Amino acid sequence: MSKELAKKAVEMLLKGATLVSDPCPYCKGVRVIKDGSALCVSCGKEGINENIPSQQTLQKDESAMSKLDQKLKDLTEDLQREKDYEKQQQILRSINEIIEIREKLRKI
Repeated sequence: MSKELAKKAVEMLLKGATLVSDPCPYCKGVRVIKDGSALCVSCGKEGINENIPSQQTLQKDESAMSKLDQKLKDLTEDLQREKDYEKQQQILRSINEIIEIREKLRKI
């Protein structure tokens, strides 16, 4: 890391920039982002129009996950009570679909 890049990164941080958890796509270095403009502290490459998830987006994701968790719990209880084989299979397919959705949300 050059002194010039370090100085620019520090200036950005002092002006409200955020350290990005995703590494630089070019060199895997640490990046900072401010107003959609990202700077890699290692290689100096800059990205424009990048976003970091807002707290509101993270809360929505957590809310969706908790609703899916509750639905899984409800379906599991339904499955335990159900005696009809075809209805059990239908419940199992629903459980599987919810699990797939949860995995996709985790990757976002």
